[in-house]
Amino acid sequence: MKTTHDMPSGADGLTTVRSRGGGISVTCTSSGLPVAMRLEPAQCRREPAALAADVLALCRLAGLTAGVRRRAALADDGVPEETLSLLGLPSRADLVASEEALDAAGARR
Repeated sequence: MKTTHDMPSGADGLTTVRSRGGGISVTCTSSGLPVAMRLEPAQCRREPAALAADVLALCRLAGLTAGVRRRAALADDGVPEETLSLLGLPSRADLVASEEALDAAGARR
């Protein structure tokens, strides 16, 4: 499943991702630190541990997404691939693998 991005990553490096059904929306920094969260009322009736696991997974995904965007922006600015690799920024393949792992684990409700 594809990640839903509510807003592009701006100069501030924030990225917003939503759960598959849209019941959870998390805005995070490029390191995955949440700065805003929106929960549909139905999400608040879920088991707290399961909800927390989904929120944490979305925070990680938002951070990864922001890293991929940063890598693409640096590449567009002419930074060599070797340098990007040394920076440890995730690739598009890393993002796809993470999304697939979340789907396989049944996260992202």
